[in-house]
Amino acid sequence: MMGTKYLEHCGQMIIENSHNQSRCVLDFKQGGLWGPSNIVSGTIYGPAGDVLSHMEGKWDDRVAQTFDSLHFRVVWRMTPFPKDTHEYYGFTAFGITLNELTSDIVGKLPPTDSRYRPDVRALEDGEVEVAEEQKIRIEEMQRERRRRGEDRQPRWFKQVGDEWTYCGGYWEARERGWKGEDIPSLW
Repeated sequence: MMGTKYLEHCGQMIIENSHNQSRCVLDFKQGGLWGPSNIVSGTIYGPAGDVLSHMEGKWDDRVAQTFDSLHFRVVWRMTPFPKDTHEYYGFTAFGITLNELTSDIVGKLPPTDSRYRPDVRALEDGEVEVAEEQKIRIEEMQRERRRRGEDRQPRWFKQVGDEWTYCGGYWEARERGWKGEDIPSLW
């Protein structure tokens, strides 16, 4: 969590519009030692499979949609880091907000949502020693469950080959306010 962060995305991602079957096929290029890194390029296909446009850029900077040699538009640009980003582990403004528990989502999240983890909450509140104690406690709970052969399995997703598929049930349980659900405590 500390120090220089390094992450390299590489491989293909397909984003499909389930309403009209148009899709974008993105290719995250593997970086070299001396060449550019974080390069992404792709093609947007219409419902009939015809090429509509192309995407190109860097996933950590900006991505543009190219229509022809004279026309393009920037579809995404990275927001600058906050001035006090070093106080938030180098996260972006968006990353900083990911653990927030706002009034519009409290009561809608399952008790297993990671935003409820006591170690994360303590770290967010600047209570580093409490966070470390909670982290050790949670890890020991996980080890004990594994020793008993009770390791937790995904509930609303199943793995099919290399992909994860939604099984259903999450939105219905959320609608019921998680009442009557057999959701084991994780922390």
